[in-house]
This record gives sequence, structure tokens and C-alpha cells, in this order.
Amino acid sequence: MCINRSIQHGFKAGILTGLGIALADLFYGIFAVFGLFAISGETLESQPVLRLAGAFCIMFVGLRLMSKVPVSVEDQNIDHETALKDVITGFLVTISNPMTMIAFIAALSYVNYLMETINYLGSTFLVLGIFFGSFFWWLILCFISIKLKDKLTSSFIRKINLVSGGLIFAFGVLLVVGIKGI
Repeated sequence: MCINRSIQHGFKAGILTGLGIALADLFYGIFAVFGLFAISGETLESQPVLRLAGAFCIMFVGLRLMSKVPVSVEDQNIDHETALKDVITGFLVTISNPMTMIAFIAALSYVNYLMETINYLGSTFLVLGIFFGSFFWWLILCFISIKLKDKLTSSFIRKINLVSGGLIFAFGVLLVVGIKGI
């Protein structure tokens, strides 16, 4: 959606869509991180099954990305109305996407593995990192899509999906290998 809007309606439309996506990621991040904060880090650390489920979710995301059939950007028609609608549609599409929830569960099942202790300040920084990381990712993606506008063919997007999906899958495998206590 960000790439399409950047190419069809300009950088501003793409980045506003990215802002909506980052806000949805912030929403999920708040619930996921502070939910884990409420559960406590010691409980999560003692449950390798949760970490295994998270690793398998990451592997699933990688496989799904590798099997995704790209549609040429020229073939898609996205209505463009206002800046506010760009933000709202980016938010709604992301918040309603089950893959987003799977990705958050997978990534945040390792939060205690990454942090020595889960506390309010650390959780706040983690949530802010989720938002800013997401927003800067979409900013970069919109910029690149404008620069590569003429080169974004279906076969090029397919290659990107294969490489990035393969890397995500490999990361999931590494997480499975790193789990102790199963």
C-alpha cells in the first residue's frame, strides 16, 4: 500500500500511509509489551514453548513472504482522497491484518531474552522503538519506491520477497536452535 501510494500519488501519500501503519504497530506494541510487563519476565523466561511458538510464527511469516505472488504496481488502482484517509486506511489495514498480530507475538515472545529485566521504563522505550522503527522503515521504503519507480516490476518484487522471506525464515530457524529446555 505504501509503495503503491508513493508511486501513484507521491511521497506524501505514501508516508502518511506509513504513519498509519506505524500507529497500528504502536497500538499492538503497547498491548503486547505492557501485557508481557504485567505477566512478568520470569514467567516468560521459564516457558520455552512460548518462545518456540514465536519462532515458528516467524518462520511462517518468512514462508508466506517467499510464496507471495507479486502484482505489478501499475496493475493496482488505489483510490486516493485525503491525507487523513491515507493515515486511517494504513492504520485499519494493519490493525486488521492477522499477520501483524502473529509477527508481534513472535517477536515479543523473546522480549525477556533480549532484556535482563522487564520494567516500565524499558517497556516504554521498547514501545517507542517499535513506533519509530516502523515509521522510519516506511519512510525509507517510500523514498526507495519513488527512486526505483521505473524498475519495480513483478519479477523484481518477487526476488525481493524471496530474499527477505528467506532471511526471516532463517532467523526463525536460528531462534528454534537457540531455545533451551525443550
